[in-house]
Amino acid sequence: MAFVDQSNLAPSSRASVRIEPALQPPSSLMIVSSRADPASWNIAQALITKIGFEQEHGQRIETYLKENVRLLVLEKIGIYTNPNDIPSDVATTIFVSKHVSSSGRAALTVHTTGNLTKEAKFGGNPEELSHVDPSIIRRALRALKVGVSRAGVEIEVTMEATHHGPTNLSMPVCFVEIGSGEKEWTNPVLGGIAAKAVMSAISKMEETYPTAVGFGGTHYSAKHTRICMEGGYAIGHLVSSHSFDGGVSERVIGDTFTKTSGSCNTAIVDWKGLHSNDRRKLVASLEADGREIVRC
Repeated sequence: MAFVDQSNLAPSSRASVRIEPALQPPSSLMIVSSRADPASWNIAQALITKIGFEQEHGQRIETYLKENVRLLVLEKIGIYTNPNDIPSDVATTIFVSKHVSSSGRAALTVHTTGNLTKEAKFGGNPEELSHVDPSIIRRALRALKVGVSRAGVEIEVTMEATHHGPTNLSMPVCFVEIGSGEKEWTNPVLGGIAAKAVMSAISKMEETYPTAVGFGGTHYSAKHTRICMEGGYAIGHLVSSHSFDGGVSERVIGDTFTKTSGSCNTAIVDWKGLHSNDRRKLVASLEADGREIVRC
């Protein structure tokens, strides 16, 4: 086990860039939208009217196509998607969705899915995680930030901790969301920014960064967001301090690594963002599995 103290982790200070092979054939990329979700439908409309997705007729489910990237429109809310809703040849799925928070903060968010504890209130199965491609999370965050800047919109761009469903799809899952109220959900400018970010996230890139799992901090971790957006790692699953309060198991912690695309063996730990007892148990578990630990 290697231990690295990078409490002042600077952008691109740690990782070497490597050439990335094609993520997958374009025909296996899918964006999933929901008519029952105003923000999701807002983003879908931008994909259709501004990006140029055209409807495919004769399909069982409402589907649009743009350069072999498919846009699937479901009637149900995205968090309740099950494997039968997604064609079997899909290798990567990005959901466009609304974001809801108790504070009502306006934000554009990106995260992968999973129920880290026995609680599963919003779709998916208890103690089950989705697969994740951290490079898609990173590209989506960066594209949202660029879009907000170009549009002159004042809204937070943040990575969220892993939460809600779906949890049992066979391919990597990413959510790109508009939050947190009707005003933001239906804003066509935000819908356009999110649509462009989704297209950037699924575009083939020639550079990528080492992958990592984030631990500690709040549900909206500023440290992990900064590292994933600007630093030397792409972060997939993010386990907040709240999940440790809820009893995240060692098995689930292990799954955060094994369900990350590629070879992921690095844990980026917000040292001050965990209770000392939780941090001690986490570090012991990571050490036992031979993980690299990076402090932030």
